[in-house]
Amino acid sequence: MKLPSLKGFLKRKWLESRLEQPPLVVESPVPGTGLRVKFVVHTWYEYHNRARGSYSGEPDMVDWLKTSLRPGDVFWDIGANVGAYSLLAAKVCPEARVFSFEPFIPNFAHLWDNIALNGVSDRVFPLNMGLLDQTKPEALAVNDIRAGSSHHQVGGGGGKISQGVLCFKGGDVASRLGIPLPTLLKLDIDGLEVRAVEGLADVLAGGSLREAMIEIEAGKTEKPVEEIFGKAGYARVPNPLTHANGDVFNARFQRAVS
Repeated sequence: MKLPSLKGFLKRKWLESRLEQPPLVVESPVPGTGLRVKFVVHTWYEYHNRARGSYSGEPDMVDWLKTSLRPGDVFWDIGANVGAYSLLAAKVCPEARVFSFEPFIPNFAHLWDNIALNGVSDRVFPLNMGLLDQTKPEALAVNDIRAGSSHHQVGGGGGKISQGVLCFKGGDVASRLGIPLPTLLKLDIDGLEVRAVEGLADVLAGGSLREAMIEIEAGKTEKPVEEIFGKAGYARVPNPLTHANGDVFNARFQRAVS
């Protein structure tokens, strides 16, 4: 039996020490819940924007999930990034099912890392796809290749690199893939919300959806999104805890009770 050389052994140990370093793990308290969520952190975006910024930056989303999720609910997290709100939903209501939609591959990979790290793989189902107004392959114009980044545009121009992505209409996700219709839905896809909400027409008409939280932009996507929800029988309700980022903020919609 041939023994490995000392040089080969030392090279392997050096490579193992360089390649198999455990990632930085940040544990973030969620204000008002008593919960803590763990994040695998590889980039500044993941540390600052996701692990440190998600729950303090969007207190309305934290409060909404805490007060609105019920046992048996199905929560669609559209534009999940690395999973801050998918993870919170799974922890705040363990009896709910969470479906996390994230098209950008680096974010999706770390979304899974965070699901596994927090022990919620039995409650959170990750889907590497985008939701828009058509079901077809698309190009994702990537603004920044680092995990945790955002403002990538499906079908848009520019970007540092183009990534192929499969997009679905919301109704097709249920009818073609057998994903259960949502009772709660969060959508944050950086300017493409009108196209995504148009693709959700069958979902809005289906009667399962109770509430939605949609990131919109004043003077641009606010009115079209509100009109689509209004025609489907949903009313926009006050969301006083939202923190606007310029003209961008979260709008909350509820199905009218007949």
